[in-house]
Amino acid sequence: MLNPNEDTEWNDILRQKGILPPKKIEPEEELPPPPDSKSILDKLTSDELDEKFDLLEDGEIDGEEARFLEEYRRKRIGMMQEMASKARFGSVREVTKADWITEVTNAGDTFVVIHVGEKGHGLCSLIDQHFRKLAQKFPTVKFLRGEASLCIPNYPTSNLPSILIYKSGDLKEQSIGPEAIGGNMVTSKELEWHLAKLGVLESKLTKDPSKRMNIKLAHSNRIKHIVSGSSDNDETDDDDDDDDD
Repeated sequence: MLNPNEDTEWNDILRQKGILPPKKIEPEEELPPPPDSKSILDKLTSDELDEKFDLLEDGEIDGEEARFLEEYRRKRIGMMQEMASKARFGSVREVTKADWITEVTNAGDTFVVIHVGEKGHGLCSLIDQHFRKLAQKFPTVKFLRGEASLCIPNYPTSNLPSILIYKSGDLKEQSIGPEAIGGNMVTSKELEWHLAKLGVLESKLTKDPSKRMNIKLAHSNRIKHIVSGSSDNDETDDDDDDDDD
């Protein structure tokens, strides 16, 4: 039996005569483009990259791959140096009136965030904890802590805690007193969110944590109200039972 799809000389003659339809040409399967060199190198671990660089230095890699690897290494070193130069803080430093100009006014284009507080003050102690956490998390920001009596003579206790934000020697923002800070239950994430909104740091937070906290508090208060109401009803029932007696 004649197979019209068979690749034979007779079938070719029949196709030329129009007796058989033209042979279907199967499209060639398109292979995905090979990954570029940068994508490959980006996926390597530090140890694997070091091995590559060692091979480059030993002359075991040449040509286009060697040129690309050398350029990649140069850019990588530049990025690491830039990150290291920016991340030069990482802890909370103490500041006084005597070194205010050096630490704050002459800090250049770096954001300086200062907590003016007082030892033994409950909310100030909480802000101290939050500042230590934020300083470690955002080492490119300069976090300072100043004892009120040593920085601003006769500073009112009602103004504590205070958070001052400077850049290029100018005061950009100030939060004075408990209410402006966020209250006695303020969290480090709330401070982080506030600083991110001001452009002081880049945060991965996508939602205002204070709103979430308000929802939790409202839910908690609702539960307390329900429990309290239930207790009141129980007492009322008890009183009714006593009256029946």
